[in-house]
Amino acid sequence: MTNDLKTRIADLTRKCEGVILDFDGLIADSEPFHYKAYNTVFERYGHSIDPDEYWVEFTSKGKGIKGEIERYDLKLDVTPESMREEKFELYSQFCNNGDIKLFPDAIRFLEAVTARFKVAIASGSWEHDIRAILDHGKAGHMVQTILGKSPGTRREKPAPDIFLQAAEQLGLKPERCFVVEDALKGLQAAKDAGMPCVIVLNPLNQNIDFSGADVVVSSLAEFLDHL
Repeated sequence: MTNDLKTRIADLTRKCEGVILDFDGLIADSEPFHYKAYNTVFERYGHSIDPDEYWVEFTSKGKGIKGEIERYDLKLDVTPESMREEKFELYSQFCNNGDIKLFPDAIRFLEAVTARFKVAIASGSWEHDIRAILDHGKAGHMVQTILGKSPGTRREKPAPDIFLQAAEQLGLKPERCFVVEDALKGLQAAKDAGMPCVIVLNPLNQNIDFSGADVVVSSLAEFLDHL
């Protein structure tokens, strides 16, 4: 199995010059803070988010606030857009305060991929939040091309827009890039962009079906071992 995994990773990366990375849950241990921010906002209006549902519905599927309201038929005296703004403000405080840490293998992983590929981060978080987390983790110099949330100018994952734009900014054709993700919405976006996708498992996505991925690894460390 180990040799087979190494072969599949080698085959996937051989023709690629660029790698496009997700951020939350892959590079930064930020998902618990996204949950905390979302849940704080919902609790202001009398509803609590089940954490187990959150990892699937918000994080992996990308259903967000509207999905939560629809699932529970909530009658709230506030718009989803206003709730999103409240959530953004809370989450940015965590980023700017240095509360969110990079995963233990993140620096070593970034060193490895930047030495071999052109690298972009493509995330549903705001670019200023991503940069704040990287700067606090002393990794702000490692990735220059960062695409974050851009409301009104492109569709969010699972649409492929952000990955296609990342490839363009790297000066590469989509087929010359591969994606590293941890969520179903990212896997779908990669497939629709025509890019192979490596899924990295973590404690929050272990029970999600990633059978559509080109490669699934148990951790960043395992990916590094075979890269």
